[in-house]
Amino acid sequence: MDINNNLQKETKKELFANFDKLRNEINYLRNELNKVNNDKESWFSKKEGLSSNIRKKIESIKESRDKRNALTKEVRGLKEKRDKLNQEIKEKISELISLRNELKNLEKKSKIKDPYKLKGEIDRIEVKLETEPMSFEKEKELSKKLKQFKKMLSESSAIINISSKIKKLNSEVSLTRKNTDETHNEIQKLAGESQKLHEGIIKSSKEIDDLKSNEEEAFKNFASLKKKFNDTNNKLKEKLSEMSAIREKINKFQLEEDEKRKLEDSILIKTKEQEIEDKIKTGKKLTTEDFLAFQEIIKNKKSI
Repeated sequence: MDINNNLQKETKKELFANFDKLRNEINYLRNELNKVNNDKESWFSKKEGLSSNIRKKIESIKESRDKRNALTKEVRGLKEKRDKLNQEIKEKISELISLRNELKNLEKKSKIKDPYKLKGEIDRIEVKLETEPMSFEKEKELSKKLKQFKKMLSESSAIINISSKIKKLNSEVSLTRKNTDETHNEIQKLAGESQKLHEGIIKSSKEIDDLKSNEEEAFKNFASLKKKFNDTNNKLKEKLSEMSAIREKINKFQLEEDEKRKLEDSILIKTKEQEIEDKIKTGKKLTTEDFLAFQEIIKNKKSI
């Protein structure tokens, strides 16, 4: 009987020892699980932040690329316009050279060196004849001179015509050059904006590569911690299951001990009750201890 009690006590001691050990292990695993979960969520948040940043930069690159392509197309059109204007200038300059050479040849052959001066003289004589009073001889002389000048001017009409063409062409060349310069400046401006966008695209692309590398690292850390979290959680479940099994055994031991204690108390009560009854029957004097024991018996009966 003593051997069985010792074996039972030893088993119960082992159960409580294992229970305490499991409780410590479970507390450690719970703390570890919380730490791993926090680290896991931290890496996940970091990964999500990097992914969001990558998406924003990709969207920004698309916008910049569209703007750059639009600018490139506009620059291409302006270059075509500039080339066309330069070609016009070349053609007009070539025509100017030809007209100037022709003018020189005419001026060599002509007696009149300055037709415009002659035309001014004709205008002066005409005004004088119309507005100033003069003698008949004087008027006759001026009219004759006017006739000669007009004849000379008529003979130099080719010079005047070519001079007018040269003047017109010079004006056209100046205007075309101005348009060419304005077009060139616009090309430079737009090309600069396009280059700036292109450099921004290259810079953002490199940044995206770095972000993707960091994103991959963050995801690896997250995946590793997720696996560790699951492994730890599974261990925790196993330990909780073990603890539950031990708790059932402990409860069973406690129930058996309660029943055993009640049985022992019941036997003790009956024994004491029998002793008091024997004393009463035999007429023996009941002691204070007997009365106290009797009260305890009545109390225990009520509780049982």
